[in-house]
Amino acid sequence: MKIAPLIAIIVTLGLGVAGFMFSSQQQTTMKLVVGVAGGPDGSGGLKAVNQSLDGNVASISGERKKALEACAEAATMLQRSAEELAQAESELSSQESALADMKEKVKEAKSRQDEIQAELDALLAFFRSLPALSSVSDLNEAVSTLESTVNEEKEKASTLSSELESKVTVRDAAAKKVATETAELERLDGANRRFEEEYRKNDDEFTILAVDPRWKFVVFNVGKDSGIVTGDSNPLLVKRGDVMIAKLRVISISGNQVVAEFKSEELPAGVMLEVGDRVFMQKPIGS
Repeated sequence: MKIAPLIAIIVTLGLGVAGFMFSSQQQTTMKLVVGVAGGPDGSGGLKAVNQSLDGNVASISGERKKALEACAEAATMLQRSAEELAQAESELSSQESALADMKEKVKEAKSRQDEIQAELDALLAFFRSLPALSSVSDLNEAVSTLESTVNEEKEKASTLSSELESKVTVRDAAAKKVATETAELERLDGANRRFEEEYRKNDDEFTILAVDPRWKFVVFNVGKDSGIVTGDSNPLLVKRGDVMIAKLRVISISGNQVVAEFKSEELPAGVMLEVGDRVFMQKPIGS
């Protein structure tokens, strides 16, 4: 078999196949062009579809915008409704709490009312236990009767008070008089005791321990609270036996030692004071 005719046949077949494939591809291309651009009258094709879709998209966008605005408005109303609901729930909770408090107060008031009623009953029973209120039927009658009784007792008390004031005045006057007389009695009693004490001192006896004829003074000792003082208010007497022989004037007191002076011209003739002579107070000291 010769190769040339075979090659020619193969070439012919290849060209045929290529022509067929080109024709088929060309038809496909035309269909695509028609599908995209449309027919000769402009109908059909992707362009028309796109134009239709653009119109639909514009319409849908407007409706979508309206829907979004309506949705936003609905959301705002929903938020407002939620806030109003929350406020209403808060008010309801407050009212429920207030209602619970009111119920508790009503319960306490009812309990207190029962206690007050019991106290009123006890008070009425107490009033009925009184002789003047034994026949009362209720508290109003008891209070009225008690008021009348109190007024009567006030009048009695006022009368008694007036009488008491008069008696108190008399008592006070008598008490003042008694106090004055008591004070005077105490004063006289004190004076009497002092007089007795001072008068007893007149019986005290002191012994001359030393005599100075030149300076005319004597020295003697006294006990505590002897009552002897310096000066002319408390003159002393000197006795020898039962005879008064001189008067002394105290000029100094040092501890228990007393120095007293005398006047020699007042001594009896031929007499001089001596140790051992007795000294007495001149009566009545303390009178």
